[in-house]
Amino acid sequence: MRWTIRSGSSPPAVNPGPIGVRGLLILLVAATALATAGWLYVRGGSFALDRITSPEVRIHSDFDSFWESAVAMANGTDIYRTAATYPNLNPPLLTFLLAPLGLLGFLPAYRLFVLVTVALVVASMAAVASELRLRGGAPLAATVAVLLSSPVLGTLGLGQIYGLLTAGLAGSWIAGRRGHPSLEGVALGLTIAIKPSLAPVLLLPALRRRWPTLRSAVVTGVVGTAAGVAAAGPASFGEWLRLVLGKPLETYFDNASLPATVVRLTSVNDWGRPLVEVPGGRVVGLLVAAALLLGTAWWVRRPTADGAPDPALWALAAAALLASPLTWHNYLMMLMPGVLVLLARGRWPAATLLLSLSLIGMEWPPLWYGADGTASALPLSLYCGILLTYWAALLSAAGPDRAGAGVPPDGSDAGPRAGASATAG
Repeated sequence: MRWTIRSGSSPPAVNPGPIGVRGLLILLVAATALATAGWLYVRGGSFALDRITSPEVRIHSDFDSFWESAVAMANGTDIYRTAATYPNLNPPLLTFLLAPLGLLGFLPAYRLFVLVTVALVVASMAAVASELRLRGGAPLAATVAVLLSSPVLGTLGLGQIYGLLTAGLAGSWIAGRRGHPSLEGVALGLTIAIKPSLAPVLLLPALRRRWPTLRSAVVTGVVGTAAGVAAAGPASFGEWLRLVLGKPLETYFDNASLPATVVRLTSVNDWGRPLVEVPGGRVVGLLVAAALLLGTAWWVRRPTADGAPDPALWALAAAALLASPLTWHNYLMMLMPGVLVLLARGRWPAATLLLSLSLIGMEWPPLWYGADGTASALPLSLYCGILLTYWAALLSAAGPDRAGAGVPPDGSDAGPRAGASATAG
């Protein structure tokens, strides 16, 4: 199995070569995950596919929140006090961007949103594959696996915004590789303004002393946030903060964050029997998550020395998701373009494992509930394990500058489009 990357005028060939015992073990786990996903589908069909085609408003609960907020903005009323089943926990900027959907009826708006999300996912994968000059069936197979994955199908069914965030991260990474730091920062700033829990990714340009990228990201984030507040009314920002800060730590099995998982495993909760009951689970979870985040940022502080494609942005994004108190399993789709970087690095067993794990759907948790309605918290924490696996695979491919070369004096990483083969994260 072989893929070729072209960078500049002399494209280096990447040959994975023998996979070894470690690679065989990784592929065995991937095969098990794939078999599990297939068995779940044969056993009970796909709840996610049924949800996408449902005409019921309550089924598409996230989009219901966004649409009601968009309608409220059009009517000049409070975007956070609507008839939606669940509150909108996103900043006013998102409602401002989705405002045109409020001019349509719910179902037409939802169907349009689904089509746009699919287009964004496909475009993100295609753009990253093109930037990496991946040829053959590998990027196509990866894109198909992404579209069939549980996070993408779940995102489509609920009407969530992660397609937009995936495109933002992919666009920022590509702009950085092509030597456009301002555009890179704009894409990053908009993504963070829409989903502030991704703010830790700003540590990457900060530690690499890439000041133009950092400045444009901060300015874009501030301007975007201000535009959303201006459109929704000055009180909207305070109302959004009240909703977000007032939300308790969610131990629902779909929450893949480290703090939530530690609490789920160590204390009595509504979503699973703990492995052991010990006090201070939340504090321990937050401390472990903070250490993981800071360690990740330090590990990727320098670009790869060999000029190979650098998945540092996605590794740090994975760490940010693990550290956040609330990270739904569907957030995982934001990291999937990074799998193509692993393919380009010749790490196809790891890429196969990540894509296979993401196929395990929401039919998994009900397997473990007994007649009394309870289950062990360990199998219910699978999605945190999957997110940790993504983080570890992306981090191991990022790595520090093994040759000891420092960051360029201007604080930038010269991307392959700028005449060099080093990446800009």
